[in-house]
Amino acid sequence: MFPPLILLWTYLLFFNPDPCFSSLSFPLFLCSPYNSLHSHLTVIGITGSFGKTSVKDFLFTILSGWEETLKTPESYNTVFGIAKVVDLELLSKTKFFICEMGAYVRGEIKEICRMVPPDYAILTAIGSQHLERFKSIESTTQAKFELIDSVNSKHALVNLDNPLIATRITLSQYHGVKTYSLVNPQADFFVKKYVFSPEGLKFVLIYQDKEYSYVSSLFGTSNLYNLTAAISMALMMKVPEKIISQQVGQITPSPHRLELKKINQATLIDNAFSSNEDGFTSLISDLSKLPGKKVLITPGIVELGLRTVEVHQRIGGLASKVFDKFILVGKSIRTLSLEQGIKKTVSFIPNSTNLWPLIEELSQDYDWILIENDLPDNF
Repeated sequence: MFPPLILLWTYLLFFNPDPCFSSLSFPLFLCSPYNSLHSHLTVIGITGSFGKTSVKDFLFTILSGWEETLKTPESYNTVFGIAKVVDLELLSKTKFFICEMGAYVRGEIKEICRMVPPDYAILTAIGSQHLERFKSIESTTQAKFELIDSVNSKHALVNLDNPLIATRITLSQYHGVKTYSLVNPQADFFVKKYVFSPEGLKFVLIYQDKEYSYVSSLFGTSNLYNLTAAISMALMMKVPEKIISQQVGQITPSPHRLELKKINQATLIDNAFSSNEDGFTSLISDLSKLPGKKVLITPGIVELGLRTVEVHQRIGGLASKVFDKFILVGKSIRTLSLEQGIKKTVSFIPNSTNLWPLIEELSQDYDWILIENDLPDNF
């Protein structure tokens, strides 16, 4: 039995001759009874080449401590996935809906915004992730900014430390867009100082000349960016500071995204969900500041297109200065390029199927074990 809204939507999409229903942009919230049930709803759209799922999860923890909140589950970020969530899970009492928006081509995020019109927007980053599909960084940039273009600029929040975003928001139509940064004090939300350790993060965020101090169990600079985005949006939405501070202490990593697990004497960093150039580089830098012997296990980064060799050789060179042992998963252009950059002895394993016995063995002799990305068989 198909849910009624999905049946209606499918009919309008494929059979209704009216051109206003000829694309996937049919607004779900304009459909009765959704119009009356959700007139009070505030929608927060989140997109980016990376970081969007973690920001969504962190913001959900904050907002759910204040009002009834729904988020798209896991990585449900396509038109049909979001339609399913709205149809089956959105309740009349829901105050906030946090909607992760993904895309592989230009126009997809624009369609999602027509279907689920956002009131607020967060753009986490633009990078080489999925470059193989977007074909160019300019195309990626235009696709991600479809979300920012869909809201009042004063309700948009972007990462000022991302060069591609910083360049684009100088255009006149983005006047008023709010920014967050770990390095630029001109940002609307600026992390004045921070300390990270295996125990977590401590940092001070400045907004409108006021300082806010936070403590979190999250690990790494990438998570600090994600948490800063979530807190900044909560402040924009006027969530009481007491609730924000309380809920930040409850935030845990999104599954397989910089999760720390203790195994014997070693700390396992489970970053197996996916990988991207910026995050990988940042994590290598973070680990360079921590003592102990370190192991890197990775199949590399997918969908980099023509930059695959260049990126992996560069990351291999950085990793060679930090890690003591290298285990590369599969022999591919990615891992062979990593080997060229590392310029040290590396080990290859055919796949990650039986990885845990190896991790158990490594945990006897090493202090840090990083699993960076975990590819499906078709890669």
